[in-house]
Amino acid sequence: MEPKHIKASAQVVAASVIYGFAGIFFLYIKNMAAGPVVFYQLLLGFLALAVYLAATGQLSGIQLRGKRKALLLLGAWHAGVMLSYYTAVNFTNVSMSVLLLYTAPLYVLLIAPVILKEKISTKNLAALALSLIGVVVVVGPESLVSGTAEAGSGYLYGVLMGLFSGFFYACIILTSRYLRDEYSGMEQLFISTGVTLVILFPFMLQISPSALLENLPVLLFLGVMITSLGSILYFTGLEHVKAQNASIISLLEPVSAIFFAYLILNDPVSRTTLLGCVLILASSLLMSLEKESKA
Repeated sequence: MEPKHIKASAQVVAASVIYGFAGIFFLYIKNMAAGPVVFYQLLLGFLALAVYLAATGQLSGIQLRGKRKALLLLGAWHAGVMLSYYTAVNFTNVSMSVLLLYTAPLYVLLIAPVILKEKISTKNLAALALSLIGVVVVVGPESLVSGTAEAGSGYLYGVLMGLFSGFFYACIILTSRYLRDEYSGMEQLFISTGVTLVILFPFMLQISPSALLENLPVLLFLGVMITSLGSILYFTGLEHVKAQNASIISLLEPVSAIFFAYLILNDPVSRTTLLGCVLILASSLLMSLEKESKA
Protein backbone atom coordinates (compact mmCIF):
# COMPACT_ATOMS: atom_id res chain seq x y z
CA MET A 1 0.00 0.00 0.00
CA GLU A 2 1.36 3.42 -0.95
CA PRO A 3 2.13 5.94 1.83
CA LYS A 4 -0.63 8.30 0.64
CA HIS A 5 -3.19 5.50 0.92
CA ILE A 6 -1.94 4.60 4.42
CA LYS A 7 -2.20 8.25 5.46
CA ALA A 8 -5.67 8.54 3.92
CA SER A 9 -6.89 5.41 5.71
CA ALA A 10 -5.49 6.78 8.98
CA GLN A 11 -7.42 10.01 8.39
CA VAL A 12 -10.70 8.12 7.91
CA VAL A 13 -9.97 6.06 11.06
CA ALA A 14 -9.26 9.25 13.05
CA ALA A 15 -12.44 10.90 11.73
CA SER A 16 -14.56 7.89 12.72
CA VAL A 17 -13.15 7.90 16.25
CA ILE A 18 -13.70 11.67 16.55
CA TYR A 19 -17.31 11.30 15.40
CA GLY A 20 -17.80 8.71 18.14
CA PHE A 21 -17.29 11.41 20.79
CA ALA A 22 -20.32 13.50 19.69
CA GLY A 23 -22.93 11.87 21.90
CA ILE A 24 -20.55 11.68 24.87
CA PHE A 25 -19.71 15.39 24.89
CA PHE A 26 -23.35 16.32 24.26
CA LEU A 27 -24.10 14.96 27.74
CA TYR A 28 -21.73 17.56 29.24
CA ILE A 29 -23.97 20.36 27.96
CA LYS A 30 -25.99 22.04 30.73
CA ASN A 31 -29.30 23.91 30.47
CA MET A 32 -29.53 23.62 26.68
CA ALA A 33 -31.96 21.58 24.63
CA ALA A 34 -30.88 19.61 21.56
CA GLY A 35 -31.98 22.30 19.08
CA PRO A 36 -29.75 25.15 20.32
CA VAL A 37 -26.84 22.72 20.81
CA VAL A 38 -27.07 21.56 17.19
CA PHE A 39 -27.33 25.14 15.91
CA TYR A 40 -24.28 26.45 17.77
CA GLN A 41 -22.24 23.30 17.10
CA LEU A 42 -22.89 23.68 13.38
CA LEU A 43 -22.31 27.45 13.46
CA LEU A 44 -18.88 27.05 15.07
CA GLY A 45 -18.06 24.12 12.79
CA PHE A 46 -19.21 26.07 9.72
CA LEU A 47 -16.95 29.00 10.60
CA ALA A 48 -13.98 26.67 11.16
CA LEU A 49 -14.66 24.96 7.82
CA ALA A 50 -14.81 28.34 6.09
CA VAL A 51 -11.42 29.28 7.54
CA TYR A 52 -9.92 25.95 6.40
CA LEU A 53 -11.36 26.21 2.89
CA ALA A 54 -10.20 29.82 2.56
CA ALA A 55 -6.69 28.93 3.76
CA THR A 56 -6.45 26.07 1.25
CA GLY A 57 -7.88 28.14 -1.63
CA GLN A 58 -10.99 25.97 -1.97
CA LEU A 59 -13.60 28.43 -0.71
CA SER A 60 -13.75 30.44 -3.94
CA GLY A 61 -14.50 27.28 -5.91
CA ILE A 62 -17.60 26.41 -3.90
CA GLN A 63 -20.71 27.58 -5.71
CA LEU A 64 -24.26 26.48 -6.37
CA ARG A 65 -24.68 24.56 -9.60
CA GLY A 66 -27.37 22.06 -10.47
CA LYS A 67 -29.58 19.88 -8.25
CA ARG A 68 -30.22 22.72 -5.82
CA LYS A 69 -33.40 21.18 -4.39
CA ALA A 70 -31.43 18.08 -3.43
CA LEU A 71 -28.92 20.29 -1.60
CA LEU A 72 -31.79 21.83 0.38
CA LEU A 73 -32.99 18.34 1.24
CA LEU A 74 -29.48 17.37 2.33
CA GLY A 75 -29.48 20.27 4.79
CA ALA A 76 -32.89 19.19 6.12
CA TRP A 77 -31.74 15.57 6.56
CA HIS A 78 -28.62 16.83 8.36
CA ALA A 79 -30.79 18.76 10.82
CA GLY A 80 -32.99 15.70 11.31
CA VAL A 81 -30.06 13.38 12.06
CA MET A 82 -28.48 15.62 14.68
CA LEU A 83 -31.69 16.62 16.45
CA SER A 84 -33.02 13.06 16.66
CA TYR A 85 -29.62 11.57 17.61
CA TYR A 86 -29.00 14.00 20.47
CA THR A 87 -32.59 13.55 21.65
CA ALA A 88 -32.06 9.78 21.66
CA VAL A 89 -28.88 10.23 23.72
CA ASN A 90 -30.87 12.30 26.21
CA PHE A 91 -33.56 9.66 26.73
CA THR A 92 -31.56 6.43 26.38
CA ASN A 93 -27.75 6.33 26.37
CA VAL A 94 -24.85 6.81 23.97
CA SER A 95 -24.41 3.12 23.18
CA MET A 96 -28.01 2.49 22.16
CA SER A 97 -28.31 5.80 20.29
CA VAL A 98 -25.24 5.27 18.13
CA LEU A 99 -26.31 1.71 17.28
CA LEU A 100 -29.79 2.91 16.27
CA LEU A 101 -28.12 5.60 14.15
CA TYR A 102 -26.29 2.81 12.32
CA THR A 103 -29.55 1.18 11.25
CA ALA A 104 -29.25 3.52 8.25
CA PRO A 105 -28.32 0.65 5.86
CA LEU A 106 -31.63 -0.99 6.78
CA TYR A 107 -33.53 2.04 5.47
CA VAL A 108 -31.26 2.32 2.44
CA LEU A 109 -32.19 -1.27 1.57
CA LEU A 110 -35.89 -0.45 1.86
CA ILE A 111 -35.79 2.88 0.01
CA ALA A 112 -33.20 2.28 -2.72
CA PRO A 113 -35.33 -0.19 -4.75
CA VAL A 114 -38.12 2.40 -4.93
CA ILE A 115 -36.03 5.51 -5.64
CA LEU A 116 -32.93 4.15 -7.38
CA LYS A 117 -34.58 1.02 -8.88
CA GLU A 118 -31.88 -1.16 -7.32
CA LYS A 119 -32.61 -4.87 -6.94
CA ILE A 120 -32.44 -6.53 -3.52
CA SER A 121 -29.98 -9.42 -3.50
CA THR A 122 -29.78 -12.39 -1.13
CA LYS A 123 -26.93 -10.63 0.67
CA ASN A 124 -29.15 -7.55 1.05
CA LEU A 125 -31.90 -9.64 2.62
CA ALA A 126 -29.40 -11.21 5.02
CA ALA A 127 -28.18 -7.73 6.01
CA LEU A 128 -31.78 -6.59 6.50
CA ALA A 129 -32.54 -9.56 8.77
CA LEU A 130 -29.36 -9.01 10.82
CA SER A 131 -30.14 -5.33 11.30
CA LEU A 132 -33.75 -5.97 12.37
CA ILE A 133 -32.72 -8.67 14.85
CA GLY A 134 -29.96 -6.39 16.15
CA VAL A 135 -32.43 -3.56 16.81
CA VAL A 136 -34.76 -5.90 18.70
CA VAL A 137 -31.86 -7.24 20.79
CA VAL A 138 -30.47 -3.77 21.62
CA VAL A 139 -33.83 -2.19 22.46
CA GLY A 140 -35.12 -5.24 24.31
CA PRO A 141 -38.03 -7.44 23.16
CA GLU A 142 -39.95 -6.71 26.37
CA SER A 143 -39.79 -2.97 25.65
CA LEU A 144 -41.18 -3.39 22.14
CA VAL A 145 -44.01 -5.65 23.33
CA SER A 146 -45.08 -4.09 26.62
CA GLY A 147 -43.53 -0.63 26.50
CA THR A 148 -42.92 -0.80 30.25
CA ALA A 149 -39.14 -0.70 30.44
CA GLU A 150 -38.07 2.70 31.72
CA ALA A 151 -41.24 4.15 30.21
CA GLY A 152 -41.35 6.90 32.80
CA SER A 153 -38.02 8.29 31.61
CA GLY A 154 -39.08 8.47 27.98
CA TYR A 155 -37.14 5.33 27.03
CA LEU A 156 -39.37 4.37 24.11
CA TYR A 157 -39.42 7.98 22.89
CA GLY A 158 -35.62 7.90 22.87
CA VAL A 159 -35.66 4.63 20.95
CA LEU A 160 -38.03 6.16 18.38
CA MET A 161 -35.73 9.18 17.98
CA GLY A 162 -32.78 6.85 17.54
CA LEU A 163 -34.58 5.02 14.75
CA PHE A 164 -35.47 8.37 13.17
CA SER A 165 -31.78 9.34 13.26
CA GLY A 166 -31.00 6.17 11.30
CA PHE A 167 -33.72 7.00 8.79
CA PHE A 168 -32.45 10.56 8.26
CA TYR A 169 -28.88 9.22 7.97
CA ALA A 170 -30.10 6.89 5.21
CA CYS A 171 -31.68 9.88 3.46
CA ILE A 172 -28.30 11.66 3.62
CA ILE A 173 -26.59 8.62 2.07
CA LEU A 174 -29.08 8.43 -0.81
CA THR A 175 -29.17 12.19 -1.43
CA SER A 176 -25.38 12.44 -1.32
CA ARG A 177 -25.17 9.58 -3.82
CA TYR A 178 -27.48 11.56 -6.12
CA LEU A 179 -25.35 14.72 -5.75
CA ARG A 180 -21.86 13.21 -6.08
CA ASP A 181 -21.58 13.86 -9.83
CA GLU A 182 -22.35 17.55 -9.28
CA TYR A 183 -20.65 18.37 -5.97
CA SER A 184 -17.64 17.00 -4.08
CA GLY A 185 -18.08 15.69 -0.55
CA MET A 186 -16.61 18.86 0.96
CA GLU A 187 -18.88 21.05 -1.17
CA GLN A 188 -21.92 19.04 -0.08
CA LEU A 189 -20.87 19.36 3.56
CA PHE A 190 -20.23 23.12 3.45
CA ILE A 191 -23.35 24.10 1.51
CA SER A 192 -25.70 21.73 3.33
CA THR A 193 -24.38 22.92 6.70
CA GLY A 194 -25.26 26.48 5.66
CA VAL A 195 -28.76 25.29 4.74
CA THR A 196 -29.09 23.50 8.09
CA LEU A 197 -28.13 26.68 9.95
CA VAL A 198 -30.91 28.58 8.16
CA ILE A 199 -33.42 25.86 9.06
CA LEU A 200 -32.34 25.83 12.71
CA PHE A 201 -31.95 29.62 13.06
CA PRO A 202 -34.99 29.98 15.40
CA PHE A 203 -33.14 27.85 17.97
CA MET A 204 -30.50 30.58 18.28
CA LEU A 205 -32.98 32.70 20.24
CA GLN A 206 -33.96 29.92 22.66
CA ILE A 207 -30.90 30.21 24.87
CA SER A 208 -29.67 32.88 27.27
CA PRO A 209 -26.22 34.46 26.85
CA SER A 210 -25.16 33.04 30.24
CA ALA A 211 -26.08 29.47 29.22
CA LEU A 212 -24.23 29.91 25.93
CA LEU A 213 -21.12 31.19 27.71
CA GLU A 214 -21.25 28.35 30.25
CA ASN A 215 -21.36 25.71 27.51
CA LEU A 216 -19.02 27.43 25.05
CA PRO A 217 -15.99 25.13 25.67
CA VAL A 218 -18.05 21.99 24.95
CA LEU A 219 -19.75 23.64 21.96
CA LEU A 220 -16.33 24.61 20.59
CA PHE A 221 -15.21 20.99 20.88
CA LEU A 222 -18.35 19.73 19.16
CA GLY A 223 -18.14 22.34 16.42
CA VAL A 224 -14.41 22.58 15.73
CA MET A 225 -13.31 19.03 16.49
CA ILE A 226 -16.30 16.99 15.32
CA THR A 227 -18.15 19.04 12.69
CA SER A 228 -15.02 20.64 11.22
CA LEU A 229 -11.86 18.59 11.91
CA GLY A 230 -13.64 15.22 11.74
CA SER A 231 -15.23 16.11 8.40
CA ILE A 232 -11.99 17.51 6.95
CA LEU A 233 -10.11 14.33 7.88
CA TYR A 234 -12.88 12.13 6.48
CA PHE A 235 -13.37 13.87 3.14
CA THR A 236 -9.69 14.50 2.44
CA GLY A 237 -8.95 10.87 3.33
CA LEU A 238 -11.78 9.72 1.09
CA GLU A 239 -9.91 11.14 -1.90
CA HIS A 240 -7.40 8.27 -1.68
CA VAL A 241 -9.54 5.54 -0.08
CA LYS A 242 -12.23 3.57 -1.87
CA ALA A 243 -15.71 4.57 -0.73
CA GLN A 244 -16.45 0.93 0.11
CA ASN A 245 -13.36 0.67 2.32
CA ALA A 246 -14.21 3.99 3.98
CA SER A 247 -17.71 2.76 4.81
CA ILE A 248 -16.19 -0.29 6.51
CA ILE A 249 -13.68 1.83 8.44
CA SER A 250 -16.55 4.10 9.50
CA LEU A 251 -17.94 1.24 11.56
CA LEU A 252 -15.31 2.31 14.10
CA GLU A 253 -17.62 5.23 15.00
CA PRO A 254 -20.24 3.20 16.91
CA VAL A 255 -17.59 0.88 18.33
CA SER A 256 -15.50 3.79 19.65
CA ALA A 257 -18.62 5.57 20.94
CA ILE A 258 -19.62 2.52 22.98
CA PHE A 259 -16.04 2.02 24.23
CA PHE A 260 -15.52 5.64 25.30
CA ALA A 261 -19.03 5.89 26.79
CA TYR A 262 -18.08 2.93 28.99
CA LEU A 263 -14.74 4.49 29.98
CA ILE A 264 -15.85 8.10 30.40
CA LEU A 265 -19.52 7.90 31.37
CA ASN A 266 -19.53 4.43 32.96
CA ASP A 267 -22.34 3.45 30.60
CA PRO A 268 -23.05 -0.23 31.23
CA VAL A 269 -22.38 -2.51 28.26
CA SER A 270 -24.49 -5.64 28.63
CA ARG A 271 -24.16 -8.86 26.67
CA THR A 272 -27.34 -8.02 24.76
CA THR A 273 -25.92 -4.62 23.78
CA LEU A 274 -22.75 -6.29 22.51
CA LEU A 275 -24.79 -8.91 20.62
CA GLY A 276 -26.96 -6.22 19.05
CA CYS A 277 -23.81 -4.25 18.19
CA VAL A 278 -22.33 -7.25 16.38
CA LEU A 279 -25.56 -7.90 14.44
CA ILE A 280 -26.12 -4.27 13.36
CA LEU A 281 -22.48 -3.74 12.38
CA ALA A 282 -22.44 -7.07 10.55
CA SER A 283 -25.42 -5.80 8.57
CA SER A 284 -23.51 -2.62 7.65
CA LEU A 285 -20.45 -4.68 6.73
CA LEU A 286 -22.52 -6.89 4.41
CA MET A 287 -23.91 -3.78 2.73
CA SER A 288 -20.38 -2.41 2.22
CA LEU A 289 -19.17 -5.68 0.72
CA GLU A 290 -22.21 -5.78 -1.56
CA LYS A 291 -21.38 -2.33 -2.91
CA GLU A 292 -17.74 -3.32 -3.42
CA SER A 293 -18.70 -6.44 -5.38
CA LYS A 294 -21.01 -4.39 -7.61
CA ALA A 295 -18.27 -1.84 -8.19
